Amino acid sequence: MNPRWTPRWIRVIVAVLLLLSLVIPIMAFAGSFPAAQANIDPVVLSQLTTQKESTVWVVLREKANLTSAHSMKNWEERGTFVVAQLQATANRSQTGVRTLLKSRGKSHKPFWMVNAIKLTADAATINELAQRSDVERIIADGTFSIPQPKPATAQAKVNTVEWGIDRINAPQVWSNFGVHGEGIVIANIDTGVQFDHPALVKQYRGNLGDGSFDHNYNWYDPSNVCGYPSTAPCDNAGHGTHTMGTMVGDDGVGNQIGVAPGARWIAAKGCEDMGCSYAALMAAGQWVLAPTDLSGNNPRPDLRPVLRDC
Repeated sequence: MNPRWTPRWIRVIVAVLLLLSLVIPIMAFAGSFPAAQANIDPVVLSQLTTQKESTVWVVLREKANLTSAHSMKNWEERGTFVVAQLQATANRSQTGVRTLLKSRGKSHKPFWMVNAIKLTADAATINELAQRSDVERIIADGTFSIPQPKPATAQAKVNTVEWGIDRINAPQVWSNFGVHGEGIVIANIDTGVQFDHPALVKQYRGNLGDGSFDHNYNWYDPSNVCGYPSTAPCDNAGHGTHTMGTMVGDDGVGNQIGVAPGARWIAAKGCEDMGCSYAALMAAGQWVLAPTDLSGNNPRPDLRPVLRDC
């Protein structure tokens, strides 16, 4: 058909029919999710076109007011205040959503570091949640991946200060200022730590110094990868042990691989392997703010990582 000889009204009708052929399927799907609900992650919408349910995070609108924490000089009081405010805000603002989910029989897990709830739900439930005024947005669950190490040429074993530590002039700080990280407790959120590694065991806060260990408040494995329950640190991927070594590693016999070998360490396993789920990372972050015993109870913000005179 030559457009020049086709009546204009026919061309208009053809164009409209073509447009409708594209729009109608989209409208049919969008019917479950009104256009006003731009607070639903497109990934979630896409998932629900091919599956009955999607695992999502419902992020609440209310945020804890932590402004006064900046002026608190007492380190323990500041930590306790921050955790209390975050928890109180989450408990208060999540009540409506949690009540709704319970009435729908939807299992869910609330979090307080970020005011959010993780759940698996169908399109109707997600749509209902998205319309609530107390909900800020709904995002898809996911996993972060740790980059895989690249092959390299074998190097001679370390028998002195590691080159990277020397490169940042850490030895000069040790000798000129006599500072090795004493009085500092650090934490990593990673794949775990081999706590009895020769370069790390002395610095582990759970080391009681008499050959025994207390892992309460010093180790957390929310996914129970290292045991059920997970009662002692492990590292099933090696990455966390490596990063902890970069921070504090020193075997006491000349192999210095850490920036602050005088510091002590604790760890949370936020990565189940070379992948780190949102839930494990979130739980690990909460634990770092307020470490718990091995049963996950009796949180103590005063045992969080600490900087001297901070």
